[in-house]
Order: sequence, then structure tokens, then C-alpha cells
Amino acid sequence: MHYHFRTMVRIGLLFSGLMGLCSLSLAQTQTYPKGYYQFPIRPGLANSLAGGLGDLRSNHFHAGLDIRTEQREGLNVYAAAEGYVYKVAVQRSGYGNVIYLRHPNGQTTVYGHLLKFSDSLAAYVREEQYKKQTFEIDLFPEAGKFSFKKGEIIALSGNTGGSAGPHLHFEIRDSKDNFLNPLYFGFNEIKDITPPKFVNLAIRPLDINGRVNGQFDRKVYSPIKLKDGSYRLPDTVSATGIIGIDMVAHDQMTGTGFRYGLQCIEIKMDGDEVFSYNIEIFPNTATRDYNNLIDYETEQKTGQRYLKCYVPDGNNFNLYKTNAINGKLNIADTLLHEVRVKITDSFENASELVFTIKGEPKNPPLPVYDVEINPEYIQTDVQENTLIVKAKYYRSAIPFATYYSNGKEVKKDPDFYASETAVFLTDLRTYTPDSVKIGKTTVKTYLRSQIFPAVASRYKAEKWSVDFRNTSIFDTLFLTGQQNFNALTINNRGTALKDYISVAFSPENVPENKEKTRVYRYLDGYYRFLGGTWVDNEIKFETRELGTFVIQADTIPPKIRLLEHSKDRIRGFIGDATSGVDHYKALVNGEWVLMNFDSKKGYIWSEKLDTAKPFEGELTLEVTDRAGNSTILQTELKDLPVARKKTKKRKR
Repeated sequence: MHYHFRTMVRIGLLFSGLMGLCSLSLAQTQTYPKGYYQFPIRPGLANSLAGGLGDLRSNHFHAGLDIRTEQREGLNVYAAAEGYVYKVAVQRSGYGNVIYLRHPNGQTTVYGHLLKFSDSLAAYVREEQYKKQTFEIDLFPEAGKFSFKKGEIIALSGNTGGSAGPHLHFEIRDSKDNFLNPLYFGFNEIKDITPPKFVNLAIRPLDINGRVNGQFDRKVYSPIKLKDGSYRLPDTVSATGIIGIDMVAHDQMTGTGFRYGLQCIEIKMDGDEVFSYNIEIFPNTATRDYNNLIDYETEQKTGQRYLKCYVPDGNNFNLYKTNAINGKLNIADTLLHEVRVKITDSFENASELVFTIKGEPKNPPLPVYDVEINPEYIQTDVQENTLIVKAKYYRSAIPFATYYSNGKEVKKDPDFYASETAVFLTDLRTYTPDSVKIGKTTVKTYLRSQIFPAVASRYKAEKWSVDFRNTSIFDTLFLTGQQNFNALTINNRGTALKDYISVAFSPENVPENKEKTRVYRYLDGYYRFLGGTWVDNEIKFETRELGTFVIQADTIPPKIRLLEHSKDRIRGFIGDATSGVDHYKALVNGEWVLMNFDSKKGYIWSEKLDTAKPFEGELTLEVTDRAGNSTILQTELKDLPVARKKTKKRKR
């Protein structure tokens, strides 16, 4: 079948032209080709979703719909429209078994976590896996080699890859590979009359002069739902300076208990619009930008995902229409200001939160003490461009802090007191201290350097170094670093990276078995394997997360447990508790055999190239972990035991 690609209906989804009010988004949906696509699961029947476009997930926005499959596998998956297989893949994680169908309108539909491809496509994939001797594979058949009409069965639904349960992941992409919202294409199988829900609202200062309730810290509020369905905050917010709103809110759909992402957010202060967010479309290449659009530090600490309702520094993700200060609020007086936050889902269901901000004086007077009390402890932290130093229980008739940078001193008064703590704020863009002294106590800040975005750069300490790509960071990074024996801490886990950095360090104690020793990222008592390469006594590795990195050895080989090794099939479990399974290989009489792998369960099972040909001879199964340890199992294949027939005793 030959296709002449044309645009059926002009959708007008140019990224730079889309952004605006939610009302514009709703008008925009009228240009989608309704009826062009059919629903890919149980078409014509009521369906429900476990996820939608724009849901906040770990490190990314969700890119499509997760269609529920009645908590089971094996449902028919239908081609949403006429098209050909542009790509088909088998992955351990991610989308698992996945099909990409390209259509005459230039768009692509994606079907992920499949149990099984259609027969002809499955045979093609299996043949290619045997040719390349690999389970994981990406294939791009020639155009038209595998074509489907609208409504033809292309696969069975499953739970493969990174799926947390049986469902079909379904996407619609435009000709530029941007993700579109499938719900705007008029699928009657999904109904929703339930409005979104506010969960938490955080207000934070966004420059060194900003305050919320008299402090340079974020304040979290729990909205209260009123009888009329609207929301209010229980208290008036006190603030001054440039502040921003972070929000936890989610969509709800009728008849399900799942939580979904929001389609649109609008914020007005005193009747003027300051911020509008619309996730009707976003580019495939920009999903990592998500980490700059949420409160990444809070997400890493608590798991809660607060969306920033302003445009953060370093943003390249065009989803907004804002005021002159990028959606931030400027409280420059002591008056009352009304703030309205409206959230909308893909079905135009909406909820509104109303609260009041009371402007507070910019510089309240500092307390006066006639005693000298050394601080109980000094705590340092970096937020955005500001160094925060807190001295607990510090008392002095003339309180001050002394900052040191390369031996030069700068003295500074407290900016304010809060909870019997003196708080000192420093703009790191103008001064970067390496230590600070308050009273008789001196602490290190471990600040090393300023790293600028869009520029490849390197920082080198005595025993460690970091190389940054021009794509590594979103905004200026104030680099901190501390080495402790065989551990290296770079900033903290709450600092988001956009792309990889390269790190090298020489541990205090060089391990004897470097061949089996690699780098792991330490997090809450767990170690996640990163890898690394030794060059003399220095190990080099790459990471897209910051925090604490340690080196440790893995000398324990992987485990293999066979459940069956017959002439019909081979199946069992493989696993490695420390570094994880890197690769595995099965041979029967020296010939490679495809072993499918469910990485969530560690389950492997054979798939023959020729189903009529029995396995004969010796099975060799080798599993290697990421540290290079291998386990080899060799055994003779055997016939399955013949089940004995039970004979019934006759009654006499």
C-alpha cells in the first residue's frame, strides 16, 4: 500500500503559537479531526484511564493515555487509523513491546506495553532477534511492509517494559514528533464530568528580598473545599517582594480513583492575569525539562510533585503566557490582594481556589539583645541564587557574620530573626564564600564554583573533577563538593540536572579488586548502580542526578533458577541483588536461543524460531551482572514427564 502524506485538518499546533489562556486551548480543540481515529481498546464501549497526557511522573511528563484493560492482559489492540508500522521495538523497560503506526495525515500513533504483536509482525521481530542474537531490539521496517486498516487487530495488550500493571499506553504524535492530547480527538469511550482537585499550595520567595510570613522559606497551605465546590485557604498569606506559587493538584475522572495531570492553570491577582499554563502539546525532546518545572527538591525528599506556577530560570519549555515577571507575584505594598487560581481538565471541568495575600513591611526591626550567646549550630543551604545561613539561638548586642572567600573577609548583619534563629542571606551571583564565622563557630559552605548553562566547562579539585556539557544544567549552578574517604557528594539530590555530567575521583582507599568495584549512588539506605571505568587509581563515571556517590565491590555472581528445561521450552528466573543483570545468553548445542525477559519479575522464557523443532542436547545459560560477575549453568534438556492417567475404581 502506498501513502501520499497530507494534512487532513490544519491543527495549528506550532509550539510558539499555541500558548495562551485556557479559553484559547478549548477553542483550539475544535480543529482536531474528530472521528479520524478509533479507540484502540474495546472501541465503542465505555473505557477508563489510569493516566493522561501531562501527568507528573518521575523525571518526565506522561506522554499519552494509559488505557485500563480490566486488570488483565490479552485484550485486542486495534489500529486507531489506517497506517503502516514505522517502528517496532522490544525493550526491557520503558514501553516494553511497542508499535509505532504512521498514518496518511502525517501523524503517528504509539501502542506500548504489549503482550504480543500480530502474527506477521511477531514473526518478523522474532527473525530479526535471532539474526542479531538479542532480546532488546529497535526495528524500522520499510514503509508499507506491515500495513493495517483502521480497526484491524495489531497486537494484544500486556504489561511489558516499565509498566506497573496491565494497561495499554497510547499516544498520538504530530509530524514533528510532538506529543498531542488524544482526548481532543473525540473519543466517546471516555466520559468525565468530575472537576480537578486542589491538594496543596506552596508560596515561596523568589528573590533575596522576598518573604513569606516574615521568612525566606516556602510555606505550605492546605486548601479547604467549600459546599459550592470552590476552594479557599484557611488563612491570609502574609508576604512581600517577589514570590511564586507551587501547587499540588490533580484531575479526577468520573468512576475511577486515579489521579491525572492538569490540562490548564490560570492565575490572576487583583483581576489581572499573571500566569497561564497549557499542556495541550509538548515536544518529545523536552521531557527532561520537566525536572526544572517542578519543585524538584521537595519531590526528591517527600515524593510530592509541586508544579511551579511561574516560569523558572533556565526554562526552555514553551507552555506559558505570563505577566512581565514570568508569572511571579510582586507584593510591593501593605495592602490586601486577591489571588484566583483556576485549574481545568481536558473535558473543560474546572475548579477555582481563591485566597488573599496581605503585604507586610519589607524590613521589620531586628530584636535587641544585651548578652553574647554562641549559636547552638550553624546551617547553610543554597536556594536558587541565594546562600542561606541560619544560626540557632545566636544572641549578640551587635550580631554579625563574617564570610570568607579565598582569605578575604566580608561582614554582614542578619537579615531577620525567625524561631530564635538569626538568618543571613547572600546573593551568590555577587559573592561566593567558602566558609562563614558566627560568634566563635566557623563552618564550611563547600561552595566551589559557579557553573554557567549552555557552556561546556570543568571544575577540578585535588582528588576529584566534574565535566559539564553545554546541555548539563538548566541555569547557573553553584557547585558544592565534599569528598569523604570513598564517597563524593556533589551538591545534593534536590538539585536537578538536565543532562549528564562526567565525574572522576580518586578514593582515599584504593580497592584491591578494582575490576569488580564500581560507583553507586547512595539514596535513603539504597545503592543504585552507575558503573564507571578505572584509569590507574581514578574512577570515571557519568550521572544525571547529583548527591552522594560511593564506590563498592560486587563479587557475588548472579543467580539462576530453572523452572523447566525440556525439549519444548526453557523458563526460569535470573537476578542479581547488587549491581543488577547486565546481559544473558542461552545456547542449545551451541546455537543461540531467544529468551524473553520480564525484568520486573526476573522471569525468562524461550521462544523458538522454528516451533516444530524440539530443543535437543545441552543447554548453556550464562548470566552476567554489571560488575562483570558471571554464572554459567549447563544441563541436559529432557522430556517432560508424561502425566499418568487416573483410573476409576468400579464399584461392585
